[in-house]
Amino acid sequence: MEATEALPISADVPDDAVAGAGAIDDELQAIITNFKPSDYVQTPHNKRVLEENQKLRTMIHELAQYKAANPKKVNPVTRKDIDHERAVEAEILQKKKMIKAQLAVVKSAFRQSAVKIRDEKRLTAESREVNDSLVLKLHNLKYEAESLEKEISAARNYDHKYAKLPLIPIHEFLQLFPERAGASEQELMAARIDHEYQVRVKSEERRQEKLKQKQLLISEVKKKKDELTKLDEMLEKFIEAAKPIQEVLEKE
Repeated sequence: MEATEALPISADVPDDAVAGAGAIDDELQAIITNFKPSDYVQTPHNKRVLEENQKLRTMIHELAQYKAANPKKVNPVTRKDIDHERAVEAEILQKKKMIKAQLAVVKSAFRQSAVKIRDEKRLTAESREVNDSLVLKLHNLKYEAESLEKEISAARNYDHKYAKLPLIPIHEFLQLFPERAGASEQELMAARIDHEYQVRVKSEERRQEKLKQKQLLISEVKKKKDELTKLDEMLEKFIEAAKPIQEVLEKE
């Protein structure tokens, strides 16, 4: 199987693309260099975990540096070398003990932080439920408000019968009742309707009175007419009875 010939990268990739990739790498490196976890940790328990973890990291780094600066000799011969090796081992052992102790502190802080995070999640879930409930209530209130606004608009635009009443104009009404000058529009409308009602009641009373008078006049006219009819009948009878007398007189 023949080996595939490698193509030069610069032959297919434009120079501006290579330059752009280099600029992105530099920007990413700057972000990584300037990145500080402490700037993104807000809660006290997480800050403590971060601080204790940084202490552990520093202690491990110091141990590694100490081991690198004091490499172990396989077969120390002189007393000085033996004492130096013992001192180095003792220092390393001490640093390891401190690292273990710090690791226990980190584990304890992590467990406490995990418990608090669970509590925070629970409180967040409860708060979210309350918030969702409030949002739902708000939507319901908005829907009710829109429905009420539609009903109010329909009521205002409704063809009410009282709007067709021949009510007295407001300025004339206020001239008749100046004490109503400070009343609201609704109060004035109610007062004008009541005034129109009182006027119509009085008009109806006068109409009924006139009707009674008319009935009396009709009754009197009928009575007089009946009397005249009777007189006509009596007169006709009298004329009929007087005919023989008239005939005698005419013969003479």
